[in-house]
Amino acid sequence: MQRDTIVALATPAGVSAIAVIRMSGPLSRQLFRHFVPNIEFSPKTLYHCKYLSREEKVLDDVLMVFFPAASSYTGEDAVEIYCHGNMLIVEKILADLCARGCKFAEPGEFTKLAFLNGKLDLCQAEAVADVIHATNERAIQVAQNQLSGSLSSKINAVSRDLLDVLARIEMEIDFSDDEIFDEKTFLREILHRIGAAAKELNALIESNKYHSVINNGISTVILGEPNAGKSSLFNFLLGEDRAIVSEIAGTTRDIISERMIIGSNVLKICDMAGLRDGTLGEIEKTGIVKAITRASNADFFLIVVNINSSTLPVIPNKIVNCLNDANALVVVNKIDLPKNCNVEDFLPHLDRIEISIKNETNPQPLKTKISEVISRNKTLNNDIDIVVNARHVDILGRANKYLEIVQSKLLQPLHIETIASDIRQSLEILGEITGTYDNERMLDLIFSNFCIGK
Repeated sequence: MQRDTIVALATPAGVSAIAVIRMSGPLSRQLFRHFVPNIEFSPKTLYHCKYLSREEKVLDDVLMVFFPAASSYTGEDAVEIYCHGNMLIVEKILADLCARGCKFAEPGEFTKLAFLNGKLDLCQAEAVADVIHATNERAIQVAQNQLSGSLSSKINAVSRDLLDVLARIEMEIDFSDDEIFDEKTFLREILHRIGAAAKELNALIESNKYHSVINNGISTVILGEPNAGKSSLFNFLLGEDRAIVSEIAGTTRDIISERMIIGSNVLKICDMAGLRDGTLGEIEKTGIVKAITRASNADFFLIVVNINSSTLPVIPNKIVNCLNDANALVVVNKIDLPKNCNVEDFLPHLDRIEISIKNETNPQPLKTKISEVISRNKTLNNDIDIVVNARHVDILGRANKYLEIVQSKLLQPLHIETIASDIRQSLEILGEITGTYDNERMLDLIFSNFCIGK
C-alpha cells in the first residue's frame, strides 16, 4: 500500500519575505522533476524555477530543493519550496499540490514519520517540540541535548545493563546444576547491578524538579505588608508601570505575573496582595489567601520591608521555615524616609539590600544582588543537561517499581527465575520512553501537540 504524500506550510502563517512549504512522500521526486525539468538535478541543491499550476498559470517565482529519503528529515523523499511570504500565494500552491495528489499534513506528522522511519527515537522527537517552544537559552540548551540523544543514551545504557543481567540469570537457570555455581555470590552481584540501575533511574526522575524552572522560569514572589512598595518593586524590575501603585493600602488584590531576565536567569515574578492581619474586606482576604498559596510553591522570594512602617511583615511560619540565603532576599525600601522599625531583627539569616525604589532610576544593583543569591542555589542555578518531562517521570517510576520488587526478592530465599519476569517488565516499560515499545495511542497523543508543518 502506497503512503500518502503530505504537504504543509513549515513557517508561521502571515506576511513575510519568504514562506517554506514542506512536502514528504512518494510523489515528492515526481513533482520536483515536473517543476525542475530537463536537467540532471542534484539532491540538497537549490533550484530556481516558476511554479506553474495545473492550468499552466504562474503562481510564483520559487526556489526548490529535493531531499532523497536517506538524507531527509522524515526518512522519505522530500521537497521544500521557498516562495514569497504572501498567504494568498501559499494557499494557492498548497491547493495546487493537493490537486496533484498530496494531502495536508496532520500536526506533528513530519516528525512522526521521522520517528517511524528510524531517523529519531521518541525522546528526540519530543525534543523537537521542546526546541521550538523553549522560552530561554537554558531551555534551548537542554532541549538540544535531548535532541542529540542525551536522554536516549542514558535509557539505552540502563536497558543494556538490565538485558545483560537478564542474560546472566537465564544462563544460570540453564546451568544451575553445575557444581561450580555459587548462588550467594551470584545473587549478591545481581542485587548490586539492579541497585545501580535503580539509582540511575531515580537520578533521572529527580531531574524533573528542574523542568519547571528551566522551561517556565524561576517562580518568584514578592512578599510584604500593604504599601511596602511591592508593586513599585515589580514595576522597577520590569522597567514599566505594569502594576497599579497607590498610597491606599491593599490596592493589589489579584496576582500579576511577568517573565523577566535578570542576569543569566529567567524569573517569573508575581506581585500579590500585601500580607496583614486585622479587619479586612472579603476581596482582600481572598487576595491574601491566594498570595500565601502561590508563595508556598515558589522557588524564590523577594521580601519587601518598609523602613518607615512601625510594623514588620507578618510572614506565615510555613513560608519562613523554607527561607534561606540561597532562595530569598530582603529588600529594605523607603530608606529616604525616617526609620520606624527594627529591620535588623527581621529574618537576620537572609541577605538584604537597602533602596528607595521611588527615587532610584538604576535597577542594576538590585538585579546583581538577586543574581548573586540565585547563584548559591543549586536547584535554580544548575548545570544539568538532562531534564525529564512528566511522561518520562511516570514511565521511569513504573519501571523502577519492578526493580524494587527484584531487590526485595533478592533479599529473600528464592528461585532466581522468579525475578526474570520482573526485569523483563521493567525493560518493556523503559521502551516506552525511546519508542521501542510500540503504542499507537501514545504516539498519536505525543505528536498531536506539534505544529502542523513539523
